[in-house]
Amino acid sequence: MKDSDNIILFKKYNSTIEANLVKTKLDAYGIPCFLTNETISSLYSLPYMKGMEVGLYIFENDKVRVEEVMNEED
Repeated sequence: MKDSDNIILFKKYNSTIEANLVKTKLDAYGIPCFLTNETISSLYSLPYMKGMEVGLYIFENDKVRVEEVMNEED
């Protein structure tokens, strides 16, 4: 595996909706990404369930581009 193939956790979200909005934006820019804990987070959306946050994962070599996209004004 090359270093550019490393998958990293970019950010965790408390809301499945917020995580999906970010994923949709990255998809629109052609940046591959995926979410984890999406379903379980929707089922157990209690504040004390910190381990059930939705994780947004990206390729490590896309990190700078993802940060640029996320900082753009809509």
